Amino acid sequence: MWVVRTGLTSPAAVDRVVEEAAQGGLNALFVQVRGRGDAFYSSRLVARSPLLSGQPAKFDPLRRLLDRARERGLAVHAWVNVLLTSHFQPVPGDNVVALHPDWIMLPRDTTAPPPGGGPGGLLSAVRQKARGNGDAEGFYLSPSSAPAGDHLEAVVREVVAGYEIDGLHFDFIRYPSLEYDYSRVALDGFRRLSGGSVAAQAPAAWAAYRRDVLTNLAARLSRVAREERPRLRISAAVVPDQATALHQKFQAWPEWLAIGILDAVCPMAYTQDLRIFQEQIGEARARVKPGQGLWAGVGAYRLSLAEVAERIAAARAIGATGYVLFSHESFAGGDLRQLRGGR
Repeated sequence: MWVVRTGLTSPAAVDRVVEEAAQGGLNALFVQVRGRGDAFYSSRLVARSPLLSGQPAKFDPLRRLLDRARERGLAVHAWVNVLLTSHFQPVPGDNVVALHPDWIMLPRDTTAPPPGGGPGGLLSAVRQKARGNGDAEGFYLSPSSAPAGDHLEAVVREVVAGYEIDGLHFDFIRYPSLEYDYSRVALDGFRRLSGGSVAAQAPAAWAAYRRDVLTNLAARLSRVAREERPRLRISAAVVPDQATALHQKFQAWPEWLAIGILDAVCPMAYTQDLRIFQEQIGEARARVKPGQGLWAGVGAYRLSLAEVAERIAAARAIGATGYVLFSHESFAGGDLRQLRGGR
């Protein structure tokens, strides 16, 4: 089960998540320890989440959850939102987006702020450009930015080195849409690597560049995690439709599986249409090699308990090696026990 950060805001909330998961017969929790560029763990690099402002400084959500999960026999995967780093507003002053606005992705034709307008001007311009665009959920770091890559590497290393987790789970390791990333660093990087080409005049090469940059970042973060914990299982939540993933989100996750960046893949097959769910999981099954995991993402927030059970059965029949439910917030007190009894 995916556990979003709102389930980690107090010791009682953490304990409740673990207990309900254990009673429901689940065996692993994917815990959102980095939601919007912040920390639900003890960090020297990034700010503690504002959602924890009412808790004592000694409260470490990830540490407590690990301790409770071990008592109940549950594996714990640290869920890291990689590129999505802040809501559009308000942006906390200690968030990396506020501190380094030059690290973010830009949508096409973003109007640059006037000279001397300050860092907030760029954020305002991106916010204005993204208004009405449902693809972007906030500000995203650019995978073309070397400092942003260094920052993300340090974040991953800190989490993996500091906690005896069973897995590292990447999310939002994708572009919001094909309208991103028109930041100066991305455009300059493409021009340099392509021998002077301009993005608008070489659409196929420009798309390949964005895929390659993201693949390189995924490989880098995966390598760093394995350096710290060689037996760690590394997975990613991915766009289930492969054409959309490759050509709109520039997320080449089939390649990530093929070259071993990932140990497992979680297609976010949140459709309410059972046939489409089966097709998406079946297509992913064809990409998974022996020894790799296919963990079907089930959008429980959109489904009845009977439909969740139906998706689980369908995923098993197709050959998925597991499933992950999105998310803990979708279940009332006894729902998981009921689901366990009905499958």
